[in-house]
Amino acid sequence: MVKTEKYFRPTNVIALALLFLTLAGVSGCANALFTAAYLIKGNEVDPEFKKEVKEIPKHSKMVVICRSPYQTLFGIDDPSKTLSVALTKALADKLDEKKKLEWIPIDKVDAMFDESEFANESFEKMGAKLGADYVFGVDIDSFNIHHSPQYLQGKSHVNVRLVKVDTGEIVCSKSLPQYVYPPNTPVSASDMLEERFQTLYTVKLADEIGCCFYPYDPHEKVALDNDVSRMR
Repeated sequence: MVKTEKYFRPTNVIALALLFLTLAGVSGCANALFTAAYLIKGNEVDPEFKKEVKEIPKHSKMVVICRSPYQTLFGIDDPSKTLSVALTKALADKLDEKKKLEWIPIDKVDAMFDESEFANESFEKMGAKLGADYVFGVDIDSFNIHHSPQYLQGKSHVNVRLVKVDTGEIVCSKSLPQYVYPPNTPVSASDMLEERFQTLYTVKLADEIGCCFYPYDPHEKVALDNDVSRMR
């Protein structure tokens, strides 16, 4: 009699069952792998200018220069300095720490240039005077925090570029779509001081610009209207 026991041992049956379940659940395994990848990387997506940022040498001196052509027409306060401070902090916090980039303080920028130079000087010439290797230059084309006399809602349009100072090369540039915040529900002017709202909006705008250069979670942008309610 032919012996068949070795082919049907319990361990072999279990192995065959597991193989069958594996083959039957290929899509499930794919989902499991996706879940594992999610747990490792999270929700973050790569920025548009990942390659350009990666090519910045270690220990480079960086400066953020934000400027507007109509510095007295933007409401409570010209947003240029506030945006420069907020964007410098965002970039310094979230860009690759291994690069050990050096960030030139905004106060040094303000002390070196007057309004005429801000309006007319090129970013690379300003960067050279500051001893910078790269300039994150932002031109604020429009900026408004008023939805109506009774309601606040920030709206702005900016152009951003990364400039290599020694050559004047524009490493990358982008004209951002109009940024509106809160995106759906304006804030009653009676619920928040204009100065406080403008600061909040400017910080959000800085992060919107920064997302061109560092990884970000797109889901955080979905419920932005809730941010203002928490600030009241």
